[in-house]
Amino acid sequence: MVVINGATFRLCTTKEFNILKKLILILNFFSTVTLLAQQEEVEIKIQDTLYFNQCNSTSYQYIDYYKKTRFEEKDTNDLTHIYNWDFYNAFFNTGDFDVSRLPCSMNGKYGIIKHIMSISNEEKKSQTVVIAMIENNISAAYITEKAFLNDELIYAPKK
Repeated sequence: MVVINGATFRLCTTKEFNILKKLILILNFFSTVTLLAQQEEVEIKIQDTLYFNQCNSTSYQYIDYYKKTRFEEKDTNDLTHIYNWDFYNAFFNTGDFDVSRLPCSMNGKYGIIKHIMSISNEEKKSQTVVIAMIENNISAAYITEKAFLNDELIYAPKK
C-alpha cells in the first residue's frame, strides 16, 4: 500500500490532483482503523496449537526450551493425552533437562498447549505462562506473555 501511495503522490503533483491525494489518505486511514478494529481477543486453551514464528536472531527472546537429557523408569511413556498439572508433574518432576532459549531453527514448527498457569514475576506482578509440548516426552516450550506480545508465536486454535 505504501508503494502505491508513493506512486500516486508522485503522479499527483498539480493542484487538480490535491483532492485525489486527500481522498487516498482518508481511505488509507479508514482501512487501517478497520483492520485494527477487526483484531479480537482470543482465549488460549489446552490442546490448541502454537506455531513458532519468524526469528531474526539465534534464538527466541521469550520462549525457553526444556529438553530432557535423562529419563527415569517412572517417566510416563506417552504424554499425548494428559494435560494441566498431570502433564506438568509427569514431564518436569522426573529426569534431567537442558534449558536454553528456543533456537530459531524451530521457526515454522509447532507445539501443543499442555498446561497454562499464572506465576508472579520479580515485581510481584502476575503473568501467564503456557507450556507447549514440542516433541512427545522429549522437549517442551516454556512461553511467557511477552512471546505473544512480540509475535514470536502464531496461534492456531483447535476447532
